[in-house]
Amino acid sequence: MGEVNATPEAAARVIEDLTAMEVDPDKGERLYKAALIQSNKGVAYRMLAKSLKTGKLDLVHYGCDLDENGNPATKWRIRRILEQAPERFDKEIEAIKKAVKEDGEEVQGAWVHDLTGIPDVAGQGKSLEEWSRKMAAEIRKRPS
Repeated sequence: MGEVNATPEAAARVIEDLTAMEVDPDKGERLYKAALIQSNKGVAYRMLAKSLKTGKLDLVHYGCDLDENGNPATKWRIRRILEQAPERFDKEIEAIKKAVKEDGEEVQGAWVHDLTGIPDVAGQGKSLEEWSRKMAAEIRKRPS
């Protein structure tokens, strides 16, 4: 009999988080806006956009369950859209609302957090974290 080689043939691949929004201020990138859409069945849909040096936006949105701090506990239906005109942000909110209705749910609330007036990326990140916590608390208070 031959020997068995227990080492894997290929190294384990790192799975990329498609919802991660890397922002590099040295490349002229900044956070743009965040949105949260809540359905009457307790499903949250989050969207985050960053602005690029060109003035275009990269967007990511997904359905999720939120923990008590407003962070997504699980994610599904992930959609990443690159290099779009700023108007696309509002159009995507409407598309999410339409998808919620098509899934037999109702939109219970929709909120947008504008990050464009905050001068530095670190401040934007802090503001986004605070807003996410506040929104999670708000959603928990609402009857479903």
